[in-house]
Amino acid sequence: MKYVWLLLCSLMVVCGQLHAQEKLRSASLFDGRYNNREGAVEVLVKGKKLTPYHLTLFRSLTLQAAPDEIAEISGLVESDAKHAAEKETGSIGGKLYYGFFCFPGNGKEPNQYLFFRNASLRNPDYPEVIVIYMEGAATLEELKQMFE
Repeated sequence: MKYVWLLLCSLMVVCGQLHAQEKLRSASLFDGRYNNREGAVEVLVKGKKLTPYHLTLFRSLTLQAAPDEIAEISGLVESDAKHAAEKETGSIGGKLYYGFFCFPGNGKEPNQYLFFRNASLRNPDYPEVIVIYMEGAATLEELKQMFE
């Protein structure tokens, strides 16, 4: 009987960890590395200002970047996109131009949302990439309307 309880407890821990929300790889872009960089704008909004939008956290990064850096950022976003429950994407020349991605919470954690746009694919003379990360209870449709 003791082994049955041990087995059940082990299964609960493993299942709980599998169900827990994973950290997005693109979250590493908001680690402060672009804080004082020319051509980079970071925005962080928390609290009551976001309540009307059904969000609790809003982070954005707009970055003038070299092609290799844009490729690295695109790779992080595409890696996250594989795990999205809902998504809408557009490509140019086989490369991700824009994407809206939703990662549902597990009850304890809020939903996570990721928006990405690579403007350099439309205009190579303007090498800008935008990454927006949000948390909250908004639907993907509500968020897409905010970005129109």
